[in-house]
Amino acid sequence: MKPLFYDNPVMISLERHGALQLRAPLDFSFAKSTNAVPLTLAEMPLAAQWYPIAFAAGEASRPVAILGLREDENLFVGSDGAWREGAYVPIYVRRYPFILRQEDDLVTLCIEEAGDVLIPSGGAPLFAEGQPAELLQSAMQFCRSAQAAERATIPFVEGLKALDLLDGRTAMIAMPDGAKMSLSGFLTIDEARLRALSDESFLELRRRGWLSAVFSQIQSTLNWGRLADRVGAVAAA
Repeated sequence: MKPLFYDNPVMISLERHGALQLRAPLDFSFAKSTNAVPLTLAEMPLAAQWYPIAFAAGEASRPVAILGLREDENLFVGSDGAWREGAYVPIYVRRYPFILRQEDDLVTLCIEEAGDVLIPSGGAPLFAEGQPAELLQSAMQFCRSAQAAERATIPFVEGLKALDLLDGRTAMIAMPDGAKMSLSGFLTIDEARLRALSDESFLELRRRGWLSAVFSQIQSTLNWGRLADRVGAVAAA
């Protein structure tokens, strides 16, 4: 399965990309039809200030930021491709159009070639005098940091599952026009189960540095109503 946002990620090389440039500035139009994006453990406290956080159902129950109430709806990207001013932009979104590919011990930096990400001139060069430009060096560093953050998230989710803290939920939302909407098919942390944990298990969450993310996810449920308010604000814009 292709990663979200990526249709044709290709390994960056001087031969293929030496004469190409990254369109700049690159806006967030690529994310305007996405109502949820992955989050890492480290960014959950920041994301919780803006978005409801849930866990995707299934084997890979990674945390996600909910960006819209309808399929193909992102309430935080405007018609001009700008992210809502002041709102936290998830790492997964900021990484685009770059992504790492790992085969055995070899890690390579790739770039999305679909669309108009790469242009012949008028953008930011990928290479300078035959060497990776500062843009690529920064992209590689950011992608490595993102990969490390993603890997640190895996044991967090596995730990929640092991303690049976994740449970299916349905969000009941009152829309600005008075209509009611229900959203389901996602998991959240069950507060009752959290309170019922043994002292040993709760202290283990603290020891692993996971409590901040746990409470952030619970607190983020207040943002369902704010998403509904955002629907009205976007419609009125």
